[in-house]
Order: sequence, then structure tokens, then C-alpha cells
Amino acid sequence: MAFLLWLVLIFLPVVFVEIKYQTKSFFKSIGFDNPKALFLPDFAGMTIVGNASKNKDYGIVVPKLGLDEKVIFNVDPNDENQYRAALKQGIAHASSTSYPDENGLGYYFAHSSSPGFRTQFNAVFYLLDKLKEGDDVYIWNEQKRYHYLVTEKVIKDPSDTAFLYQKYDNETIVLQTCWPPGTTNQRLLVFAKRAD
Repeated sequence: MAFLLWLVLIFLPVVFVEIKYQTKSFFKSIGFDNPKALFLPDFAGMTIVGNASKNKDYGIVVPKLGLDEKVIFNVDPNDENQYRAALKQGIAHASSTSYPDENGLGYYFAHSSSPGFRTQFNAVFYLLDKLKEGDDVYIWNEQKRYHYLVTEKVIKDPSDTAFLYQKYDNETIVLQTCWPPGTTNQRLLVFAKRAD
């Protein structure tokens, strides 16, 4: 019974999201950026780009992943009640880390598990591992867009927080989630540097 519950709640939704991502990637590789346009007219600009966002006050856009989510700034990552409340709304920005347009490291975190129940657990970073060096990440803060390019992706032990205390000469962000999806075994970190 526990296996069946795991299969329905965790595994099948992740497989569904993976198939959706792979299908979108295939169509893009053959020249169709928006496969929906084969069947439906693109009335509202269905493709997510860095200039378009539903969260221009505070948000993150990752076009490759189809991600356009709200950011809750200045969340204490050591206060479980505070960060859980923030993660129900979107992506959390850790307090005491840099804001867009400030030198140093801006630290953003979100869940990666249970994408089938996204509205309940807000698992917006379950495809984060698909990002590669050079991919675009946009952060919106008070109607201003900041462009970043992915520089590296690493997997670390949850207790390894040394990256938070390093000196960053350039404006850098890190997107963090649990890894592998559905567990809390390790942390996936995607670093990106300011591009413009």
C-alpha cells in the first residue's frame, strides 16, 4: 500500500513532468518553439521569455523550464514557519543575501517534489537539473528585470553551506532545491552570474 501511495503521489507526477519537458525540448530542437501553436493560435504569447512575466513586481523567469514564479524576498531560512509560508506562495529569497543589482550572492530556494500537487507543495524547482551553462535566468524586482546566465550546477550535502560565505566579486545568484526530487538527501545548486 505504501508503495502504491508513493507511486501515485511522487513517481507518476514526476514522470508526467519529465515527458512534458522532453516533448517540449523535442519540438524546440526541430524548430517549433511553441508546439501548442500547431493546434491552437498563440493569442497570448504562450512562450515564456525573459521580457514577459506575470510577476514583474517580484519574480523569477527561466524560459528553458517554462518557469514564471513569484519571489518572496527577505525570508529567514532558519525560521521554518516563515520559509514554509513563503514556499506555499512561490520561491523564497534568503534574508541577509544580496538583492538584484547588489554585488555578492543572492540565494533563492524552492521545493522539487510532488509536482502533481504543485499548488499544495509548490514544487517549482523540480526541473532545475535541466539547466546547463549559458541558460538564461531572469529576476524581476520592482518592475525591473535582471538577466543572469547559468555558470555551474553542483550537488552538495545539506550541511555544506560554505558557498554562502564565499566572496563573490560579481553579482551572482544561486537557485537551490532538494535532490533527488521527492527526497531531502542532498541539495542541487545552480549558480548564475549577472549578464547585463
